[in-house]
Amino acid sequence: MSPWFVAPDGWTESEVALPADESHHALKVLRVAPPDVITVTDGKGRIARCAAVRVDDGMLVAEILESEIRRPLKPRLVVYQGAAKGPKNDDVIERLAELGVAETWVFSSARTVVRWDAKRLEKLGDRWRTIARSAAKQSRNPYVMEVGGGLSFTELVRRVAKEPSAVVLWEEASLPLRTALIDGSDHIALIVGPEGGLERSEAEALADSGGQLVSLGPRILRTENAAVITAAVVQYHFGLIG
Repeated sequence: MSPWFVAPDGWTESEVALPADESHHALKVLRVAPPDVITVTDGKGRIARCAAVRVDDGMLVAEILESEIRRPLKPRLVVYQGAAKGPKNDDVIERLAELGVAETWVFSSARTVVRWDAKRLEKLGDRWRTIARSAAKQSRNPYVMEVGGGLSFTELVRRVAKEPSAVVLWEEASLPLRTALIDGSDHIALIVGPEGGLERSEAEALADSGGQLVSLGPRILRTENAAVITAAVVQYHFGLIG
């Protein structure tokens, strides 16, 4: 059974209280009842084996039998994904969360097709966080991926400048991705352009901020595929999968 998610403020030293949505699924769908044993995570590395003890106001409360803090895998991978139309960003976020990516941030650039206002971005952020949480549970990852959107290209450049190691996918680059990956790296940022890719001036701005322009080879991938495939390649290179 996949672990149940309880945010850190739902934990005490001896008990956890499942939030309303998790409690409803546990009690009404899976028929969890005392003294059933369940696994609970706080999404920040803590995972615990717990025994259901009671229901308070519809919330399932469980006693912590044993718990541990699991260290995050290294390198820590952050993805900056160009905004795409339709459900493409949803799909990217789900798959990156399943892979164990630490953070994903959606940005806009010159060739971005879709534009969102503040209200729409707020709704998308809520949906993406829900998707990331569900994907972490499904993949049994004790860390829930941090996710957000609405980054301007200017903000993206500022963030890339602060990254210790960043690779930028660009179809005109000549440097293969594998040669840009440095063994022993603790943190890697991956930048993937939107539908239509990055303009030359944008690629150059990212390179000037410290990003390495890299190629995946002779084939051009859709933006929603490029991020997932590259994240998997990076994890394979560092021995995290495969």
